[in-house]
Amino acid sequence: MANITQQENRWLITGAMTMPHICALLDESTQLSMNKSFEIDLAEVTDVDTATISLLFEWLRSAHVHKSKLTFANFPENLVSLATLYGVLELLPQAAHSQVTH
Repeated sequence: MANITQQENRWLITGAMTMPHICALLDESTQLSMNKSFEIDLAEVTDVDTATISLLFEWLRSAHVHKSKLTFANFPENLVSLATLYGVLELLPQAAHSQVTH
C-alpha cells in the first residue's frame, strides 16, 4: 500500500511506489494542491520499479502545467540506482537539502 500526505508545500510519499500502486498514487495526487513551489519527499518509500520513474515524470509534467516548481527530496537508494541505470537521474530536480549518493 502506498499513500500521500500533504503537509503545506510538501507531499510525503509512504509505502511501495510500484506498478500495482502507481494508478492509486496518481489518482490520489490529483486531489492535492500543487503550490507555486513544492517538494515531494520520498524518504518513506519502501519499494520502487520502472513505474516509479514514470510517475515522477508525470508529476513533473503536471507541475509544469500548474506553473509550479517541483523538487524531489530523499530519493531511496534503489530509486537512485534505477534512475541512474536509465540515465534520467539528472532530469529529476532535487531539493537543495536532499542527499543523493551516486
